[in-house]
Amino acid sequence: MSHDSPIAYFINFSIHEIPSVAYIAYEAGGTLYTNSEITFRFIKTDHPSLSVQYHARISAIKEHMLQSHVQVIVYPDYHLRYFKDLAGVKHVQVFHGISDKKYDYQNEVLEYDLFFIPGKEAYNRYEQRGLLKRGTGVLIGCPKMDRVFRGELQRDEMLRKLGLDPSNKTVLYAPTWVDKETNSSWKKFRCAFLHEKPENINIIVKLHPNLTRYRKDEVDIFRSELLRFENTRFFDLLPDIVPLMAASDVLIGDVSSVTREYLAFQRPFIFLSNKPSWIWNRKKISLWECGKVVRKPANIWSTVMETLLHPDKYMNSIHDRFIRTFFKPDGNASKRATNAMLSLIE
Repeated sequence: MSHDSPIAYFINFSIHEIPSVAYIAYEAGGTLYTNSEITFRFIKTDHPSLSVQYHARISAIKEHMLQSHVQVIVYPDYHLRYFKDLAGVKHVQVFHGISDKKYDYQNEVLEYDLFFIPGKEAYNRYEQRGLLKRGTGVLIGCPKMDRVFRGELQRDEMLRKLGLDPSNKTVLYAPTWVDKETNSSWKKFRCAFLHEKPENINIIVKLHPNLTRYRKDEVDIFRSELLRFENTRFFDLLPDIVPLMAASDVLIGDVSSVTREYLAFQRPFIFLSNKPSWIWNRKKISLWECGKVVRKPANIWSTVMETLLHPDKYMNSIHDRFIRTFFKPDGNASKRATNAMLSLIE
């Protein structure tokens, strides 16, 4: 890894996008740029060996990139518009999540010199939408999950770091934010976790950072209520959920890239549906074949206990989705990303 690499990365205030580029930067080198003080602080704390620059104005970031002779900029979202006027610079997109939402599959990806694709299922979806016609979509895998496939995150070790008893089964609840498409289980289901919680179950709640940004009062109340119980941990402004996934025995989710990424562990799922099945877009909830779908808040804990008692019930579906979601889960996606970017320069 070299800080003198001609590769740069841009992240705004969306702290959950940090891991998507950080683990490429460990392999490819280069500098992470941000116009957010919060993002800057998280990178300095969580990834102290990486080079990071904070500038409040995009114009100052562009100036520094030019002075540093940056040749490639990597984005975990659609931010090319800020930098597309930089002469001689190539642009690469690596999405911050593996999602079934249509947000990932927009014509805007064609504006990039390369965009990275995590697996065969995503590749097929890009192909169906005619987004591979320029040959810029490249199958590389999922860089931020490399450490999982290399066996670097162990359940018991992660739980001990969290101060939780590894002998207890651990539930991870990770709702997406309350967006305009009403994908989130937060509004309907959050209070159910505060009633009749089994004593011998660890529960970790990890919120999408946008929930705190837009619904702070609700989040504060929930946090104080949840932490009254023993064996509970709560995270809202945390960039990296992957170590929490490693600590868990079952994920409770909704429509989120978190559910796709959890396939890397091939462990049980529970899905929370906040609306009738006939309203959902089938593609958006296709992953729900991998676990029990709960439609009534009162049924959460009974479903948790049933799932923990029969963890292999949906394992065939989970394994099938795992294969389709991750291209070459060998821990080398960051190397493939690096080689693809270097080929742009050469």
